[in-house]
Amino acid sequence: EERERGVTITCATKEFFTKKWHYTIIDAPGHRDFIKNMISGAAQADVALLMLPADGNCWTAIQKGDHKVGEVQGQTRHHARLLNLLGVKQLIVAVNKMDCEQAKYSEKRFNEILKELKSCLAKVGWKKDFLEKSVPFLPLSGFEGDNLIEKSKKMDWWKGNDIETVYGKKLHVDTLYDCLDEMAQPPERKVDAPLRVPIAGVYRIKGVGDVLAGRVEQGVLQNEADVLFLPSHSPNNPCSGKVFSIEMHHKRIETAKPGDNVGMNVRGFPKDNPPRSGDVMILQTDDSLHATGEFTAQVQVLDVPHEIKPGYSPIGFVRCGRSACRVKKINWKMGKETGGKKLENPPHLKHGEMAEVVFEPCFGFVAEGFK
Repeated sequence: EERERGVTITCATKEFFTKKWHYTIIDAPGHRDFIKNMISGAAQADVALLMLPADGNCWTAIQKGDHKVGEVQGQTRHHARLLNLLGVKQLIVAVNKMDCEQAKYSEKRFNEILKELKSCLAKVGWKKDFLEKSVPFLPLSGFEGDNLIEKSKKMDWWKGNDIETVYGKKLHVDTLYDCLDEMAQPPERKVDAPLRVPIAGVYRIKGVGDVLAGRVEQGVLQNEADVLFLPSHSPNNPCSGKVFSIEMHHKRIETAKPGDNVGMNVRGFPKDNPPRSGDVMILQTDDSLHATGEFTAQVQVLDVPHEIKPGYSPIGFVRCGRSACRVKKINWKMGKETGGKKLENPPHLKHGEMAEVVFEPCFGFVAEGFK
């Protein structure tokens, strides 16, 4: 199906190594129908590589769209906005397919796309100063191998980028490899925090049993650990078990640390209430996390053609979990109509407005407070 449609469906993971780092690639879906998979993929990332083609599809990929006339916004534009909202702090941008008929490795074509692309990124929320200083923009041809590992001989006009990383390190990059090896850094990992493993997938494997896939967000997961799964677990309907084995990229490990994408064979949970994709795995001794009754969130209204009033139920996503969440109350909003000032207890929200909203999840949902 993926080959036929020419898009990535689920989040496929592969690994590769640079001199300094061990990378797991999460190939997040690039098609509108699969945006929920894109969110769970991008939510697991430390570094994002945003690709735009140099052929005729580039303008479609970053078009603004107009919800009033049913024109859909471009995929790359939508992804750039999601990456910013999901808090991915390290961004690499590449214009791929520089070998195509429209581009023919020309500097003019690259600069033409670059100008529009930078403007698009700024409009969806990336700070201009950050884009100028910390984001490399590279011309590539993945098919021909130009500027991937070695500097291309077909683009003698390309002089590379001077950037300052989010960690304050200044460097010069010419190729994608330079960015991945020199620029990218793993963020600080919370090893001492309580264990949190959002479950990205649940698989029944013949001869092994139930295998759960997920990324350790914080804390440390040990083999033989007694765990439970929220929000599926409740005192009256338990969903708990014991970690029997942990694997990372087909190698068995005893301990998984923050940032590790792992597969876990967990045994002992009740067959009538198994863990589900979207659950958060924690230790049985941990009582610091609970299913969320209601939560307050700051939101921005994008591409919604109608007014949003209390009672409206959009889908809320947290890491791999999702649930319809009913708007209970709008605390305040600000936008063009309010002259950029906060309007308390407004009756509704419209396209483009920022607001603080109280939500009530319709189904089991886990969200931790943010300070």
